Amino acid sequence: MPLREKPDVKKLIYLIKRVIHYYNVKQIPLASAALCYYMMMTVFPLIICLYTLLGQNYDQALRILEFAEDFLSSDTLDTIRSFLAYVEDNHSLAMAIAGLTVMITSASAAVRSMLVTIGRMQGGLRYTGITGFVFSVLYSVVFLAATWFAIIVMFSSRNILNLIRRWLPIVEVDVNWHEVKYWMLAIIMFLILWGMYRFSREKGNRYFTWPGAIFATFGIVGMSLIFSGFIAVSARYSLVYGSLASVILLMYWIYLICQVIYIGAAINVSLRDLKKMSARQRERKENEN
Repeated sequence: MPLREKPDVKKLIYLIKRVIHYYNVKQIPLASAALCYYMMMTVFPLIICLYTLLGQNYDQALRILEFAEDFLSSDTLDTIRSFLAYVEDNHSLAMAIAGLTVMITSASAAVRSMLVTIGRMQGGLRYTGITGFVFSVLYSVVFLAATWFAIIVMFSSRNILNLIRRWLPIVEVDVNWHEVKYWMLAIIMFLILWGMYRFSREKGNRYFTWPGAIFATFGIVGMSLIFSGFIAVSARYSLVYGSLASVILLMYWIYLICQVIYIGAAINVSLRDLKKMSARQRERKENEN
């Protein structure tokens, strides 16, 4: 007599099937390509904005790039360094305004793209028309502020730990500031993703959004590390793309990030479906009894 599957296993299988269903039926690869386009348009204007917010400090900007060495290819980093050098030599108020305008325009378009795709998954849009446009612009500004705050955290983590050691010697703070920095940045990334999922959720369509945010946070970090390692041992990609290799790799990395973000949203909606299915099964059993 064959063994029956445990209920938890059945639920897990159902959840995986639902995620695959949303991935295919809602065309997540296609939606990720559109989102990648908008995010790619955001990258370099974002660098201009952050360079301005950092007080036009070129050394601090380079230190941020050192942090990104674990996630980006060397060719991509060289391209960004060249762009930073250009920004340093030609920075002006007009460049800062233009960078902010393009960044908000592209980022808000990316937010609207996510709202539409997540809305299709959950069966309805949260924001439409002028309301959706206003929300996308506001969230883009919040994203810029959160990125700037993350950079401040990156530079101040060591100082905060040193102050704790100095003023509170009773408290043992035997923590590597480098590890603390990564965890704090992961928390900020989680909050950004959770906020996006949370505010994309349709009114009256309540479900948890933190599981997908946790998956997307760790998924982006893990995927970036694997991708960076793969690129490091694959030195021949430049033979295929030539001088465009750095830009192509940056686009592909962003494309993978977009897929992880949408899979996180699919997990949230799939968990909602699983909860509804479990509720129907319980109701059916109660009626039978």
